[in-house]
Amino acid sequence: MFRDFQLAAIVGKGANARLLRVPMHQALQETLAESWCGQYETFLRGIQEIDFDAGYQAEEHERFRLEDYELPGYIAEQDGASIAELDAITNDEQSLDITRGLVAFVRTDEGDNLLLFQNFSRSHVIRPGRFLFLQRNTYETTQRPGLTLADKLSAVFLSDEQKLLFHNFRTVNSFLPLAEFYSEASEQQIREVLQHELFEPEDLDALAVDAPQWFRKRFAMLKDSGVLDDYSANQIRERSAGYEIIIQVRNGRIVFPAERPEAKKLLQFLNEELFRGAITETLYETNSKREAD
Repeated sequence: MFRDFQLAAIVGKGANARLLRVPMHQALQETLAESWCGQYETFLRGIQEIDFDAGYQAEEHERFRLEDYELPGYIAEQDGASIAELDAITNDEQSLDITRGLVAFVRTDEGDNLLLFQNFSRSHVIRPGRFLFLQRNTYETTQRPGLTLADKLSAVFLSDEQKLLFHNFRTVNSFLPLAEFYSEASEQQIREVLQHELFEPEDLDALAVDAPQWFRKRFAMLKDSGVLDDYSANQIRERSAGYEIIIQVRNGRIVFPAERPEAKKLLQFLNEELFRGAITETLYETNSKREAD
């Protein structure tokens, strides 16, 4: 059982990222502490830690390990005691819509400090009129937005060891910056991605030859993500609405632009590294402090 349990939401990305406290009654806090303790034990039970390898798909019993991992400053500067001083995420539906993850600050019976992470998306938001609850044999809806929690952890950070453990890169990269640890694709691997049946590249050489490190990492991430095999060109184009990107589809294939600025935006979108601010609607590059080009 955990001695302390404080829950916070990871809201926004890049320069806008911050933590918001999830206020709870004591009874709920104790219930969640017990539940997340069970998830923590399940996450570690019988597992084998392996060094992160971008090209390897971890088995169920394996957990990727990043030693000396530096948490983003807005998380690293907090602890279980300081969470109470954060602004609360209450009925602010805009904040819920841009929540990327949940993090619990806990202390074990042995005195170890842990951060437990769950991923979070819009599908976890309970919206008035769309969710029904049974009250006195009659279904009613909530009057305010709420949130649902997952039943398993996405990552664990052992504060005293500065070690991050996780199972799925793409999931964790949505709320923690991991791209810098990804290996770079070779010229041949970039060509293989561009020659995927989903793409119609304008010019293979323009992107594959002497590609900068940023492009090499993103092509490697895209290659391993499975997105190209799981979605059609039209599905991807439909999901691009609102991201200030024009995806041209020709004969069922996405035209991959030869010009690097356009190619960069497409890679950011395909790797889910674009984020729109809920208030200003400014488009940002995730895990960065820059507005998207």
